[in-house]
Amino acid sequence: MMLWIKLLLSALLLGYLIWSLDLSAMFALLKTADWSLVLAALLCLIIGQFFSALRWAWLARGLGLSVQLARKLQLYFLGMFLSLFLPSIVGGDVARGYLLAKDRENAGWPAAASVILERVNGVVALATVVSFCMFFLDIPALWIWLWNGGVLLGFAILFTTKLWWPKLQRSAWQGRLSGWKTLPLTSRAFSTAWWRSLPLSLIFQLLVVQAHVFLGAAVGLELSWFAYGFMICLVALASALPLSFNGLGIREAGYVGFAVWFGASGEAAAAMAALWIIVLITASLPGGIVLWQLGGTKILKRDQSGRGC
Repeated sequence: MMLWIKLLLSALLLGYLIWSLDLSAMFALLKTADWSLVLAALLCLIIGQFFSALRWAWLARGLGLSVQLARKLQLYFLGMFLSLFLPSIVGGDVARGYLLAKDRENAGWPAAASVILERVNGVVALATVVSFCMFFLDIPALWIWLWNGGVLLGFAILFTTKLWWPKLQRSAWQGRLSGWKTLPLTSRAFSTAWWRSLPLSLIFQLLVVQAHVFLGAAVGLELSWFAYGFMICLVALASALPLSFNGLGIREAGYVGFAVWFGASGEAAAAMAALWIIVLITASLPGGIVLWQLGGTKILKRDQSGRGC
């Protein structure tokens, strides 16, 4: 049922864009796109994925799970592939967390936490980039104060983990789902891994922004770098919410809406969004090879029976 709701929202948003935009102008921009810039965007994303896999490896090690970086790269690209092509069967994050914990005793919670916290680490970087870009744009002062107040609150929560996490661990929650209490979030190893990973998250997000700058330039989307950073990071946060089919529709509508708000062409933004989908699909193809090496979709069936690991 939830899948159909997501599909409906994606279809409605894409349908609205098709109705409101000049599609002939958009396709004309795509026909004359500079594909060397598209290749540059693809390179940015692939390099960024390597940084993300390294970030995940560090966080997992901080939680007590040591795996070779090559294995983490395989699982990371596999997760990216599954998220794009098989979201109705198993989430990419669920798959890589499961495979990380597979054949390891008591590794389920640390593996799941490594995936979740890797995403949280990325969200912190996204919010930081948005905060930085705001100061170079004509943004209402109230928005800047509210956003940065929220960011500062988030950092305060992170800096005080050693104060509130032990209290949560001592809570009365018991039973099968109480395994999270064993997570060593206040250990020196994890704390070091967390703060060490933040620069990698920032590099990844900056590479993603630069990839979009290349794509925008390929189709004539005229925006400042800071407008790109503000737009891309906010849209990434919105499309990560489980409201649409893999962010489809929300992402494209966000790009068009922000581009028009900044005084740029909606058709150019839509063309950039189409190129971004091509780049995402191309960058995820190594994950398809990993899936084939692991035995194809049979590994997903094993995931259904082994989720409690």
